Amino acid sequence: MKTINKILYLFILTSILTLTACSTDDEEVVNTHDDAYGDVITKKMIMMGNTKYVPVFFAGAEDIVEDGSSVKGPDGTVYELHEFWAGPGMLTAGGTVGNTPPPAGTYTFTLKFSDGYTKTLTDELEGADTTVPQITVNYNANANPQTIDVSWTASPEADFYCIKMTDLDMANNKPYFKVPMIDKSQNSFTITLDGSNGWMRPVSELQNGTEYYIVISAKKVENGTPVTGASKDFEINGCSKTKITYQQ
Repeated sequence: MKTINKILYLFILTSILTLTACSTDDEEVVNTHDDAYGDVITKKMIMMGNTKYVPVFFAGAEDIVEDGSSVKGPDGTVYELHEFWAGPGMLTAGGTVGNTPPPAGTYTFTLKFSDGYTKTLTDELEGADTTVPQITVNYNANANPQTIDVSWTASPEADFYCIKMTDLDMANNKPYFKVPMIDKSQNSFTITLDGSNGWMRPVSELQNGTEYYIVISAKKVENGTPVTGASKDFEINGCSKTKITYQQ
């Protein structure tokens, strides 16, 4: 009798373990996309002698899609997010240029993914300000290789500077040249048109007689955020730009 009971016990135990294993195997693993982020930045510019502001949004993660991805401001305004020149995994949007800073407060990001998952994130716009640097450019077209000497006035609030050379349609085109992080103590930089460090597109793509922007941006990061140069950590971007006409 004891032997029969022991065999019955082992049979029941084996059945329970088998059912438990099957149940575990059948459970659906949900990807919660923990690499996702959403960030709102104030862009400040000097346009025709007047100070202008615009909110700029960035979001990103692996397999993020623009269809259904958006951000809602503290005033209820909804901005649709779209893929841009940075490619898959990166979305952006911009608000309307105005005379006053975008409202400070909580911006809520609704992010969609190719697997159908929806994720909600928030980012706080603190309402920080920064001085827009004044830019001076000297294009040395007769040098070999050509150089562009850029200098600017200091922005005391900035954590670092960024310099770029872009198409006039700078929002939708990858920069030709970019150094994303220049020390805040520096107020000059020379761009050498030789295709070396900092060039993101071939110099050979520059078109003779075409205008391009030279841009200097004073970047201030969010409170408590390490100064790394990553766009998702910016709080405000004081941007100044001027045009050059490329000459072969």
